[in-house]
Formats: sequence, C-alpha cells, structure tokens
Amino acid sequence: MSMARVLDVLGVQVEVPADGDGSPEAVYGAAALIAIERSTRLLLHAGAVALDGRAVLFPGASGTGKSTTVAACVRRGLGYLSDEMVALDLRTGAVEGWARPVMLTPWAIRTMGLPGSRPDEGDGKAAVPCDALGGAVVAGAVPVAHVVGLRRGGAETTLTPMPAGEVLAQLLAASFNHYRHGAAAWEAAAVVAGQARGWWLDVADVHAAAEAVAGLPYSPA
Repeated sequence: MSMARVLDVLGVQVEVPADGDGSPEAVYGAAALIAIERSTRLLLHAGAVALDGRAVLFPGASGTGKSTTVAACVRRGLGYLSDEMVALDLRTGAVEGWARPVMLTPWAIRTMGLPGSRPDEGDGKAAVPCDALGGAVVAGAVPVAHVVGLRRGGAETTLTPMPAGEVLAQLLAASFNHYRHGAAAWEAAAVVAGQARGWWLDVADVHAAAEAVAGLPYSPA
C-alpha cells in the first residue's frame, strides 16, 4: 500500500503520492490546482524573490521565464519566496510565497552552473531545492517593492518603467481566484499597484536580468 505525503501549499494541506510515477512538475502542478480550489486567500501566478525585506513579483503565465529568472536572482543573493505562486494579503498587500523547489529545465540547470544535467535530458523539469542554488527561503509575508513583467528574447537586457495601470492589469491577470473575493481582490491589487514600482524586463541574458533586479531600489519610498 503506497503512502501519501502532505504538501503545505500556502496554508492548504494537499496529499500527494509518496512514490507515484508523476514528474515533479506534474505533482506540484496538481497540488497547486487543489490549493487554488480550497484556499481562502488571494493567490497569484507569480514568481517572487526578496531583498532587504521587500519583495519583487514576476507575474505571468507558464513559459514566461519566471522560474529561471527566480533561480538566477537566488543565485545572485536574493531571498526565495516562490517560482510559481504567492498569496496576497487582502488587508496589507504583503505577499507570502509557496517555497516549493524551483522547477528548472535542463537548459536552466546548466545555465545556473548546477551539476547533474545532460544535453539529452529533454524538456522535462527537475525540482531544484533553494539551498542547491545557494539561497535561503524567505518566511512569512513581506511588502512588495517591485512588480516586474518578463519579456523574453530581447536583443539586450533592459528595464523600462511600467505604468501603475499596467501593474494593476498584470496582477489581476495573474490572479487564480479573484472571483472569490470580489471587490476586495481589486482593492488589494490596486494597493500593490499604487505602492510598488512597475517594470518591464526584456531578458537577453538571465544573469544580467538578475543583476538588474538586484540593482533596483528596495528602501521604502
């Protein structure tokens, strides 16, 4: 009889098979879907890192480069919140991250300088613990200093300002369960959009992108 293990997904306890055949990406993805259905908090599809007690959010759909950018930022010395999902406090606008292992492709693993990836491993993702990247998990909720939209394939890595209206649109588009919270979800997202700085980050080199994120101001305005 196979045993189950319990994952804590932002306060939601989800049972997953301990010895199943599913890939780490599939297992964590299934756990996230269950948590979204059960959570009473506002959940956003976003990677997140922190510096000096303030967070950077990377909202966006799968395939936008959130996990690789987060891994590079952790390699650079920023704290780890999540590569996938954060909970936004409806009262304060602070965020708490789902600190699962970072899901990285073989290419991303090689780019991070980690051992154990071969060129013939295909496109499947591996679960890389935060400490394997030389980083540390940020516990608890932290205020948001920056919201960064990722754009891949640029000729050079550049940061350009994102207007507050676009920040709000990015946050609402990334919300998994705003329909449960009604106006409170809009109001919380508007608080973040009004207090945080917004940026578009065109990524030509992920390590240069991490340097750009680390170079943003983190002192309260």
